Amino acid sequence: MQEVNERKMSTITKNDNVLDLVKIKVRLDEHFYIFSRFMISRMLTLSRIKKLDAIQIAKDIKKQLIDRNSLEIIIIFQTMNKLGYQNNIQKYQMVSNFYRHRTPMIIIIFGAPSIGKSLLANNLAERLNISNVLQTDIVEMVMRSINPEQSTYDENEDFIPKFKKNCRLIRRGVSTDISKCLSEGKAVIIEGSAAMPEYYLEAIDHSDPEDDQQQFQLIESFTQNDIKLKKPQRKDLLLFNQQKKLNTQFKIIFPQPDLDVEDEQKVQKLLKLSKDLDKIDQSHSMILGFLPILSKNDHLYNIENNTIKKIPKDLIEEKLNQFQSIQNELLKQRNKCILLPINLHNLEETLDTMHDIILQKILDQSTGYKR
Repeated sequence: MQEVNERKMSTITKNDNVLDLVKIKVRLDEHFYIFSRFMISRMLTLSRIKKLDAIQIAKDIKKQLIDRNSLEIIIIFQTMNKLGYQNNIQKYQMVSNFYRHRTPMIIIIFGAPSIGKSLLANNLAERLNISNVLQTDIVEMVMRSINPEQSTYDENEDFIPKFKKNCRLIRRGVSTDISKCLSEGKAVIIEGSAAMPEYYLEAIDHSDPEDDQQQFQLIESFTQNDIKLKKPQRKDLLLFNQQKKLNTQFKIIFPQPDLDVEDEQKVQKLLKLSKDLDKIDQSHSMILGFLPILSKNDHLYNIENNTIKKIPKDLIEEKLNQFQSIQNELLKQRNKCILLPINLHNLEETLDTMHDIILQKILDQSTGYKR
């Protein structure tokens, strides 16, 4: 199968250079654009078409446009139909409509350290054609280099209060990127351990989706290794909490300053940031939070096999307990995000789930434009 794909990719690549020498204009509604095979293939991938098929469809479309001397990009649907993607035509139309309206899209991937958030974020960004991935860990490093004292804590303070204080500081560090995305109609994926839903998300009507104790007991059993979730169980859990979150319109918030700790000048600066954010209309923005979670055994496996941040063996148990306590704290705020029990042996399954949820949200918003 791999050899077939490699031959197919090689054939596509050889013919690409010839087609790329020809620039053609196409008509979309009342406007003309330079045709981009790259953009078309990425939009097709977002519409849940296989990557190699998306490249082939984009190539076929350009060839037909040149051969027919046509300006009408409508032949894209004929080509999709020919390759058996009839059901993806509506998705493609909706996705195109969504991007034409320059709808701001903010996807936040919360989660404890060492569960694979960066891998999920980067792969998701590639699928969704999002170039801006903001890592809170990097923001934290930059903030520490500018002001080393900013991330220091009272040694007598408990771990979770320390962690939350740090998350609150880092939230301020990403405020410019978030405001720019909302005001300019751009897309961004924010990921990292130093992020808490309570500092980012709030339901527009101020009422987060209700919880379900039976579902939460299932989650607790999964995270503590009491049970292993089979694929149907993961699917049921996702369907339950996903529908409630998709039906709830969230907005980005800015945490209020701590009046007891910060000086007057700092307080006024933070209040201005909060007011500036409030002035931005978020009613049509697409904002989603995800919370990937791991069982204790899988979390331990990830920590032991982390080649980027190697942890000494004598500290592994301590780090596992800290990371699990962060996950437990995040689970207290589960009403603001879509829970994703990760299957460590099949991350593609988790990616597919995230992709489908985002696509459904895009379709819902695009339908709203037509009303």
